[in-house]
Amino acid sequence: MTKNPKAKRIIINLLIVLFLAGGTTAGILYAKGYRPNLKEGSLQGSGLLNVTSYPKSARVIINDKLTTVTDDKLYLYPANYTIKIEKDGFHPWTKTVPLKSELVSNADARLFPIINATSPLTFYQASNTAINPDCSKIAYVLTKSPIDTANGLYVHSSSGNFLTSQYTQLTDNTTKDFSKALLIWSPDSTQILAVFTEKTKTTEKITSAMLLSTKGMNNIKTQADVTLRLPIIIAQWQDEYAKINLPTIALYPKYLSDILTNKAYNVFFSPDKEKVLYTASGDLNLPENEIGKALPNINATPESRNLIKDKTYVFDLKEGTNYAVPSASNSASLKKIIITSSDATPSASVDTLKQLKAQTETYTVGNFSWYSNSRQIVITNADGVSIVDYDGLNMTNITYVQPQAGFAVSTPDGSRLILLTNINQKQDTYNLISSDLK
Repeated sequence: MTKNPKAKRIIINLLIVLFLAGGTTAGILYAKGYRPNLKEGSLQGSGLLNVTSYPKSARVIINDKLTTVTDDKLYLYPANYTIKIEKDGFHPWTKTVPLKSELVSNADARLFPIINATSPLTFYQASNTAINPDCSKIAYVLTKSPIDTANGLYVHSSSGNFLTSQYTQLTDNTTKDFSKALLIWSPDSTQILAVFTEKTKTTEKITSAMLLSTKGMNNIKTQADVTLRLPIIIAQWQDEYAKINLPTIALYPKYLSDILTNKAYNVFFSPDKEKVLYTASGDLNLPENEIGKALPNINATPESRNLIKDKTYVFDLKEGTNYAVPSASNSASLKKIIITSSDATPSASVDTLKQLKAQTETYTVGNFSWYSNSRQIVITNADGVSIVDYDGLNMTNITYVQPQAGFAVSTPDGSRLILLTNINQKQDTYNLISSDLK
């Protein structure tokens, strides 16, 4: 070491600068996920695995080894990892997740209970259920109550805490039997259109119609018949649906917007509008996923970009990915066509009214509906009711009970699944049953 004080200070300052630069570089590399590989004697990049679940504190098993619990973050070397998330009393969740150097990969599991606590929402006999556009209210008709005036059309509010759920009676059944009416919610949920029909061998004819307020009891004896006004009501509601649908469709790539409006049916957007369920009306090929190519990391589940007629798919707006939903099936009698404009001369036909009803009621046209978090789909089939991830993985049976008319819907907060079904009741007696998903 030189005895020159000036040269000594220069060397010390240089060493300090080198130390700070080296430390900063090491800190940046560490933050990016680089770790020393003692076996190979090198510095190797790693990826960050973010493991989350609901409920929390679930076991995380990676490549058959118990590694941690949710919620946690792990730095792992780039590779494909089989992630299994499990918790006592809940169905396990499994997925293969690829990790890439310097990138974050997510494993986000929604675990569902193996045994569900159930509670009746109605008693005696419930029928003719209809869900409102935001799935927060259920219209139904109650019959077989020992109090005659208690029978009639009701609205059950399924939002919020179960203990604060509300029931509002809209009509009684003394004048009209609303269990035989076609019930259609208005787009803003403030009214219900009750249409009564009469079937012949060749046609179904409208005999009367009532526009009911959903805020309280309606006096049926003084209620006006709106049959002659139906074309105007239909046009107004179609216009409202067009104003809702068009801005959402415009968010999607042009090629998909064209498919949703012209080459698909049974189109239903997820609650957050970032995904869409649709059924192809013909064989089509989606272009290459340019959105996914521009992103550093996307869902690794293989896509289905070659569409097959009458098969159902989910498109993810954020990642541009498209997945087949093999468990989804469609009604042969009714296909929902998404409304993007009002008819210039709307026809007050039963078919037109059913199209209005189908705009939000997925179970009327298929065996599927969105789960409230927009990441899962509720499926009804011969095994009862199941919930599957939007990319078709992790099909989980919730209950083996069969819902009447396919009515199985999630509450807005996702805490419950509400079914119209028969549990420990007389044959052909159905009620709304709440199944706890927490």
